[in-house]
Amino acid sequence: MFEMLGRLVEKMMRGNKASSDDEGYLSRYLDIVCPHYAARYNEVMQDKQADSEIDALDVLANMLMSEMGISNGYGAAARAYLSILIENEHLPVRAHLSPTELNALRELLFCYFNGAGDVNEKGSQVLGLIEQKFSHGEFSQARILLQIFETNNETRLNNERNLYYEEMILRLDSMGSRVKSLPDSLSSFDPVHHSDDASVLQVLSDCEASAGVSFYLFLRDPDELRAWQNALAPLDEQVQQYLLDYIPVVRWRKVGSITSEDLRSQLGRHMTFEMLRRHVQQKIRMCYFILLASGSTGHEWFIFAFTEWSRKHFGVDVRDLFPFIHRSGIVDNICLQEILDMATDRFFGPAMNALSIHPETLEKAYISALEFIAATDFSQVPPGNYNLGDFLLDVILDFEYQDPLLAYRTHAIM
Repeated sequence: MFEMLGRLVEKMMRGNKASSDDEGYLSRYLDIVCPHYAARYNEVMQDKQADSEIDALDVLANMLMSEMGISNGYGAAARAYLSILIENEHLPVRAHLSPTELNALRELLFCYFNGAGDVNEKGSQVLGLIEQKFSHGEFSQARILLQIFETNNETRLNNERNLYYEEMILRLDSMGSRVKSLPDSLSSFDPVHHSDDASVLQVLSDCEASAGVSFYLFLRDPDELRAWQNALAPLDEQVQQYLLDYIPVVRWRKVGSITSEDLRSQLGRHMTFEMLRRHVQQKIRMCYFILLASGSTGHEWFIFAFTEWSRKHFGVDVRDLFPFIHRSGIVDNICLQEILDMATDRFFGPAMNALSIHPETLEKAYISALEFIAATDFSQVPPGNYNLGDFLLDVILDFEYQDPLLAYRTHAIM
């Protein structure tokens, strides 16, 4: 018997619906229930018992289950599945778990909640999916699937360490596309004089078509946000804010998929404190792995670059940072993401909180990042999805890459 349902953490961040060519599975259903949510919420409030409490997300979860045709999805089971759907929605659309894979996970989840007898059979199916995701390097999907088996800290530690090592090995060892020629648009691209949206989007589209390299930003669609704001307007302000913290779901969206807003505005919205935090943590993760595998990666220069960068911009001495990380994981048995959160707050937090990015700084960084991309030998870059905002933060925070390819390996969305 699988012991399960350990730690379904509702990592429900602010969110976004997809545009027509970039639509997520959950977003389609959120679109349908959006106009009807306020009326349904009021109905539930009128019917509730005097001593009962109504959670707005529970109402949303039940509406979505009904719209999806899931007859046995209600209460805690519906809420847990909504958490999974939202986490899946955060990923680039091409990296989403498929409806078939989500159904397998849902059936296991509901078997647990409903006390069905075929939990082991459903669990074996999901474990098979996890093995498949590991073998294909689809670590974000594996991470979602693994959550259901995290019944204790030891299991979570083991899962997280395996994911970390496998992910970092793939980042450093994956091969480039080996394209023999790149489009003329890239070789002739001059960001200083031609940084209009049409020129930039043409170059990025050619990068994807020729080398399989796509650039993303972590955004909501402003039109979708307005739709939800209008739909929730009749409700209490606290209920509105609570729901808008989660929906529409923020997601990695391909640059150019939002057509109602110019790219510079989208970059400005992408540059949140959470994206700065993620940027710093990605560098910590990379440096820590190179330290652990010292002498076998060929990227030991990154340790020195990160050391200087941390001291210069954040006043951090890595001789304090990495012993703290290592001790927390090995001695205290704290999970890596929790360690990274603690280390970021403790060592980098004060300088991060003081950092502000002015429009002029962002514009200069945008042009410099485009120049960096235009100078890239894409035959060496592994096909995949990359965070465009990280390339701008490299410029703003002046990180020097001895090997430009490692920038792509660090900024890949996995």
